[in-house]
Amino acid sequence: MMDALFENQNADGGWPYRRGGSSWTEPTVYALLAGYAAGVSTGRTQGLAWLRNLQRPNGGWAPKMGIEQSTWVTSLVALLPPRDIGLAAHRRAVRWLAEQTPENASFYFRLRSWMNGNPYVEPHAGFSWVPGTAGWSTPTALGILALEKEVRRHPDAGLQNRIAEARKFLLDHQCADGGWNHGSVKALGVDTLSYPETTGTVLLAFAGSKPEPASIARAEAWWNACPSCEAANWLMLGLRAHGLAKDAPAKEFKARTVTDAALRVIAKAGDRGTEIFLG
Repeated sequence: MMDALFENQNADGGWPYRRGGSSWTEPTVYALLAGYAAGVSTGRTQGLAWLRNLQRPNGGWAPKMGIEQSTWVTSLVALLPPRDIGLAAHRRAVRWLAEQTPENASFYFRLRSWMNGNPYVEPHAGFSWVPGTAGWSTPTALGILALEKEVRRHPDAGLQNRIAEARKFLLDHQCADGGWNHGSVKALGVDTLSYPETTGTVLLAFAGSKPEPASIARAEAWWNACPSCEAANWLMLGLRAHGLAKDAPAKEFKARTVTDAALRVIAKAGDRGTEIFLG
């Protein structure tokens, strides 16, 4: 699997989502994390060099060359070893991430909503895909993982408070079936269903805490009816974080993207793979 990842690395050092495409931050970070999980350093120097060129002046990371805005992918870069991406670059990424507040949880949104007679404001701040927009489950889970990893290295009350706030956001957005989807628990008054990949990612972000039995039951049910490679990868990681090791789904799915392939390497690396997110 690692050989296939190396074959997909572009000449500029980054990785595309699919062979022959342009390099993006997300697949590049996951490919690098797969290398750490597998204990292989091939392509690492070039990949890290490509990533360093994408850090924005505000400390965040752009999703690819030619885009000037920092986005959620900053969380992924912050999961890399600080010394490899650069200590100063890492500190700036963590600071940028910690300062992000979704639009619908900001003070001005709350004030404007109150003045307009809107009773709904987001009670807790998760993380958004793009600054200035609403919070969603997946970027919130990944933001928690990045900040929690930093807190394990350097305890910080401010970061711990931000993590706690983000976890409350996820609990607010838990589906009635016990899992998580993109972040909407109801549509037109009807309870929405969870997604397997999101449920696995969120459970990983709750590592070290005792999840509700319903969330584990939902993840186990998704595992038994796993629909994709992406779902299997995140469910393996999420369930393992709570002491429920899974070796492989009943059906082996073909990796559709570089991200799928990289996450499969990480998920199948056992505790070492989980450590990539939690260490």
